[in-house]
Amino acid sequence: MEPVEYVFRIDVFTPDTMPMGRLAEYLGALARLLGHPEHTHFVRLEEGSAKLVHKVDAVDVPKVETRLNGIRVGDAPKDAMQAQKTIEELLVNDNAVATLTEVATGKVVIPFIGRNRPKPMVFPPFREDTTIEGQIVNIGGRDPSAHAVLQDGDVFHTHIQMKRDLARKLAQLLYGPPVRLHGNGRFERQPDGVWKMLDFRVESFELLDDRSVAETLAAIRVVPNNRLMDAEAYRDIARLGGEEDDTQ
Repeated sequence: MEPVEYVFRIDVFTPDTMPMGRLAEYLGALARLLGHPEHTHFVRLEEGSAKLVHKVDAVDVPKVETRLNGIRVGDAPKDAMQAQKTIEELLVNDNAVATLTEVATGKVVIPFIGRNRPKPMVFPPFREDTTIEGQIVNIGGRDPSAHAVLQDGDVFHTHIQMKRDLARKLAQLLYGPPVRLHGNGRFERQPDGVWKMLDFRVESFELLDDRSVAETLAAIRVVPNNRLMDAEAYRDIARLGGEEDDTQ
């Protein structure tokens, strides 16, 4: 197998107009895109539109081809996908588009859409009544309004505001049982389409029951005429709680 050359062509630059610093940024991103740095080499900058020609040594040609195919279909290692994203951002900032082409065959391996990337839809932030749940892990503040942090699993809700009298009540639940906060949140749509809550104003709260299924069943059993033992679903509920089925 012979070495393979690729050319990265940027439509808005020529060798005379491309700044040296920008050339270094593109080359660095290309090196991360291809991977296997010990066997990829910058060869030359060709005339016409800026054409960055680089060569892959024969020993790593199959690995680089597999990596580039993965990038094209969106199934490549994280560092390769990040390098593609970096190149796209450079192109957008330069109002350019580019292609990565195999020199021998003229095959476009990866097209870079750059300035033609669809513009994300922009929505103004808005406020909406909502609720959030979790454990109070921080509360305090020196200004007239108090602030809190709420943990829900791996998610931390920050920028939570409330009046001081409400904060005093919640402070008693620090690192305690889960709570549900009722209030009003301000939301903003991120470029990736995900809505992010920018802040939350607490109006009231309620304690959530953090008892296990088994504990809940035990509490229901002591209620007169609860009919729990008559329910067909009891066995399934008991199994969820880790109880033995003793209804036979």
